[in-house]
Amino acid sequence: MTKIELHITLQPQVLDTQGQTLTRAVHDLGYKQVNDIRVGKVLYMTVDEASEEAVANVVNTLSEKLFANTVIEEYSYKIVEDEETK
Repeated sequence: MTKIELHITLQPQVLDTQGQTLTRAVHDLGYKQVNDIRVGKVLYMTVDEASEEAVANVVNTLSEKLFANTVIEEYSYKIVEDEETK
């Protein structure tokens, strides 16, 4: 089994209103050095496939069909742990 960490964020050109609100709140707390906060999602999952190519196919298909709205969001993932290599 392969453990996956999937990151979903708004595309850079899309206005991130949550991020802007958090940036203002951080500034109100006196942390003016913190800027450009972007909000996203992180999903963790295990995929039971034999090859890395098959894992990539499952993750990409699910990301594009279910997890991310690819019109306004982008995604990336990394393999956190591969049970076979332990």
